[in-house]
Amino acid sequence: MSNADAGGEGEADETWLTVGEVARHAGLSVRTLHHYDQLGLLHPSGRSASGYRLYAPGDLARLLQIQHLKSLGLNLDEVGAALDVEEFDAASVLEDHITAVERRIADEQRLLRTLHALRKAAQTGWREVLSAVEQTERLRHPEPHVRFRAALETTDGVPLAELVQQLVADPVSGVREALTWAIARHGSEALPHLLPLLRHADPAVRTQAAHTLSKVGDRAAAEAVVPLLQDGDAVVATKAAQVLGRLGGPDAVQALVERVGSGPREFDDAVMTALEDIGSEAVEALLERLTATSSRTRSGAAEALGLIGDPAAAPELAPLLQDPDAAVRFEAIVALGQLDGDTATAAIAQGETSLDERVAQVATRLLSKRRATASSG
Repeated sequence: MSNADAGGEGEADETWLTVGEVARHAGLSVRTLHHYDQLGLLHPSGRSASGYRLYAPGDLARLLQIQHLKSLGLNLDEVGAALDVEEFDAASVLEDHITAVERRIADEQRLLRTLHALRKAAQTGWREVLSAVEQTERLRHPEPHVRFRAALETTDGVPLAELVQQLVADPVSGVREALTWAIARHGSEALPHLLPLLRHADPAVRTQAAHTLSKVGDRAAAEAVVPLLQDGDAVVATKAAQVLGRLGGPDAVQALVERVGSGPREFDDAVMTALEDIGSEAVEALLERLTATSSRTRSGAAEALGLIGDPAAAPELAPLLQDPDAAVRFEAIVALGQLDGDTATAAIAQGETSLDERVAQVATRLLSKRRATASSG
């Protein structure tokens, strides 16, 4: 290359490039290279006789390094430090940029989900789209009362994904409850959004997701809720039992019956209430547990059968009045007292002769009440 581009004086070394040539090769503007020079990021190693900037191969190698570092998201100050500061903390800077990129990706994914969800509103027109966007923005308002009203007033145009996202993020229980009902209105369409939250790292989110599924009321969710009965967080496990009681179905029945008498009192109470909510659908499985090895299981099964109150359980409960465990005998007589029918009455009468004084006393009291009821009727 001649020195003509650099002032036309003499012959130039072929290894030198002018700023214009570097700009063309690197895909940058001359102004950018001048800016790099002013910042001290990339000084040209030479000057022509006319004062034009001339870049050596080493300068081009540094420029390539600058472009590589910029492609990672580093700003120019960070690029300069990375190249020139010996104690530059590369790991820390990269971690910061990883976090920033992940945040941007999450924001973009959320935007994409919103755009997909707004398709439904767009079928009617832009007015509906703008209304849905306005409602969505109100769901993110800093004032809880605004978010609460927005949740109550949501229309079908508001993306379901936005409702669920806000449900996870909102710190106010009242707003979350309003969002729960807004989501429940979508019915089974909400399941794909809620079920993954049952595996969320935060137990509060798992609890809220299970609670919302109970309002949706689709039995198809029961299978996914069942594992939460063994959750390490007691609140989550108790909520799971409550939810399964509301959902019902074979999966819920089997899981609840298997957990009878297996946990702390609060959890056991939740299991009992859940089985009572399910009702006669759980009787057959509970009857099988009356012969379990564990006395806690037998006792719990008897208690649950009493709460359900299905007379068909009386013949299976009667033998438990002779159970070797006093707690089982007591639950059996109490359960029989909650059942109607001659079979239950006959079993209670046998209990009057029990060697277990407490069972005999309860049996006498129960028979007295039954006779009084019969005579008044």
